[in-house]
Amino acid sequence: MIRGFTLIELLLVAGIIGILFLIGIPVFRAYQPVLQLSGAVRSLASDLRYAEQLAVSEQVEHGIRFSISANQYKIIRYGDVQQGLASSSLPEKVSFQQIIGFTDNEVIFNPYGAAKETGVITLINTKNSTTAIDVRPSGFIKIIK
Repeated sequence: MIRGFTLIELLLVAGIIGILFLIGIPVFRAYQPVLQLSGAVRSLASDLRYAEQLAVSEQVEHGIRFSISANQYKIIRYGDVQQGLASSSLPEKVSFQQIIGFTDNEVIFNPYGAAKETGVITLINTKNSTTAIDVRPSGFIKIIK
């Protein structure tokens, strides 16, 4: 005798999986702004560390210039002529809440990897969750939840 599953059993299992999937969609959508904020903060911290490394390796000041109104930032090389190296935009549901301590909204690293000024960059999402990045004069960059 050949044993197997009936069509009704297969449809029942597929229906249960579909219902679980439909229940999971709203949960994922509610959690999505938190994921976007976390990703944006990690990306910005990574770009700050990259600008710091460029300053040390090229022995020329590098930094990041923030455009709060446009929700963008650029990695800048400060040599004889300022040169934009890369630019990034924040995700749709994430924006700059405030940037404290930096003149002209710029974080600048000297050839030793030290930041010219200490400050905090705070990002916010549509759920009003915030996460900050602390930049120390030593060049230490820390994500603060």
